[in-house]
Amino acid sequence: MTERTTERQLREAGTLASRRLAGAVAQLERHRRHQEQAATIKTADMRLLWLFSDRRPRTLRCIVDDLGLERSTVNRQVNAAMAAGLLRRYRNSAQSAHLIEATEAGLAAFEEEVRDVLESYDLAIARFDPADAQRLLDLFDRFVDVFGEIVRADV
Repeated sequence: MTERTTERQLREAGTLASRRLAGAVAQLERHRRHQEQAATIKTADMRLLWLFSDRRPRTLRCIVDDLGLERSTVNRQVNAAMAAGLLRRYRNSAQSAHLIEATEAGLAAFEEEVRDVLESYDLAIARFDPADAQRLLDLFDRFVDVFGEIVRADV
């Protein structure tokens, strides 16, 4: 608990609004997991390909830092992605460390998956009138920013 957490705030935790939001977020996560399970590229590969979508080669150390994961986890995921033809490893004569980059096939598969996900978002947003859609996006952006400030302040 931080100094900012007051007794009153603790009593109010779990309000109808926070519980409703938690339920909606949980339902959204279930929908996202369903979509991820149906995808041809799995979550770990998508995370790697998202990182490499800027087309910049990286060392394993850089990938570890960028993803904030354990080196052994990243190494295992990179090796699996290379075996699937999504990434490739090579050595640049100017550097001692191997570089890793997305293959053209990996980037094409990534773009197809992203297109499918974004299309489902577009279809859902299209069911709102334009003003409601804009308001939803504005409020969601604000909520994510404020929530991030709150949870990061407690660390």
